[in-house]
Amino acid sequence: MPRTTFSTTDLRQLRCQVDAWRQAQPARTRLPEPLWAAAAALATPHGVSAVARLLGLDYYTLKRRVIQAPTTSARTTPPPAFVELQLGDPLRDGSRSCHVELFDSAGGKMTMDLPGDPPTLRGLVEAFWRRGR
Repeated sequence: MPRTTFSTTDLRQLRCQVDAWRQAQPARTRLPEPLWAAAAALATPHGVSAVARLLGLDYYTLKRRVIQAPTTSARTTPPPAFVELQLGDPLRDGSRSCHVELFDSAGGKMTMDLPGDPPTLRGLVEAFWRRGR
């Protein structure tokens, strides 16, 4: 049975899915609509040319589908560029601990259980954000 659900979040995963779908189909089989929809969803952040080239799709057909695809509020709202952490009085004396989880746009994650030491926390957070530069 051919796969009908395609990744709309990971370009490499979609490429693997497309390759597997193509191997299971007879030659000259039309691509399914869910595949086009997934490619159009990924072409918005990655670019039509890059997605078409990587997946072996027709550039102009993909471009037409990207233009026709409805935009979602998630695409129009940019992620926050800065998040401020206010360290209150309970953390200043170092007697309490805190649990911090950091995520970045590349999928990186950092989880920490630390004593409430603001300089240590700040240093680790800054190091996490700088590592991708």
